[in-house]
Amino acid sequence: MDLTSIRVTTPAGTVELSPDRSHVIGRGREADVPLTDTKVSRRHVELVPEPDGWIARDLSSNGIWRDGARSRQVVVHGEVVLHLGGSNGPRIVLWAPQPQPRPEPEPHGARQAPPMKDNSEAQTVLAGPGARMAPPPPAVPAGAPAGTGTPAPARAGLMRMLPTLIWLAAVGFTLGALVALS
Repeated sequence: MDLTSIRVTTPAGTVELSPDRSHVIGRGREADVPLTDTKVSRRHVELVPEPDGWIARDLSSNGIWRDGARSRQVVVHGEVVLHLGGSNGPRIVLWAPQPQPRPEPEPHGARQAPPMKDNSEAQTVLAGPGARMAPPPPAVPAGAPAGTGTPAPARAGLMRMLPTLIWLAAVGFTLGALVALS
C-alpha cells in the first residue's frame, strides 16, 4: 500500500507528518507535536504508519477520547477528531487518506489474457448458412504486367459487398413476389 503523510491540527496550529516513522503527540520536549495542556501526558499519543493506514495509539494514563468514548487506539482514515486527557480535553484533528493498494505483479509464468482484436475496420457480410468466404487473391509476382492480382480498392470494396447485395436483392424479389400474389 502507498501510505501518505498525516495532517495533525492542534490548538497551536497544523503540521504534516511523513510516513517514514512513528510520531508522538504530547507535552514533552521530545514530542513531534507539542501541546502545553496539563491534561496531556509527555508522551500522550503515538501516530504509527501501518501498511493499511495510520493508527493513533494511546500512550497515556488519561486516555484519548473519540465521540465521547475512551479509545485505546483509533484507525485514521479521513478526518478523525480526538480529545486528549478527557472528553473535554484539548481537541486534535487527524486527517489521512485511506492508502491505495499497489497493483500486484503477475506471478512468474502466469498466463495473461490474449490481447483483444481490433474489429473497428471489419465489415459485416450477410450470407446464407454454410456460405464461405472467398480466399484472398494470390499475390502478384514481381515483374508481372499491371492490372493483374488484387482488384483496385473501389472494386475490392464492391467485391466484399457483393454477397450482401445479392442477399438484399433476393429478399426484395421475394417481398415483391409476395405483394404481387396477395
